[in-house]
Amino acid sequence: METTKLYEIAERDGITVDRFDLTQNRSVSVKCEDSMYVAIDNNMTRAEEKVCLAHELGHCETFSFYNIYSPLDIRGKHENRANCWAIKKLIPKYQYKKALKSGYDNVYSLAEYFGVTTDFMLKAVEYYKGA
Repeated sequence: METTKLYEIAERDGITVDRFDLTQNRSVSVKCEDSMYVAIDNNMTRAEEKVCLAHELGHCETFSFYNIYSPLDIRGKHENRANCWAIKKLIPKYQYKKALKSGYDNVYSLAEYFGVTTDFMLKAVEYYKGA
């Protein structure tokens, strides 16, 4: 999936995406009452933008927001849901298997093929391990 399609999903679902010079995080998503917002750092590569946007949309699409003030909320659970959504969108299982059969046999070539970061590709490989 191309980055433009991710922006189309955001627009379709009423998720506001804005770009900023972020200093602490590369991206962030928040839900305020009935609206959802995503902030993306201005200083990213194309692959980083694609991965960060997909991850933040994953939070929005799965309603996986956590409360940083709650000791009972499990941050990892929300992050995992967002990552799973992003992996399924950016690297669908059938395309992943097709890439492997076509000779893309390492994380670096797979990341380049799918236009994602190597860190994200590692998450996808782990997700599809044994698939």
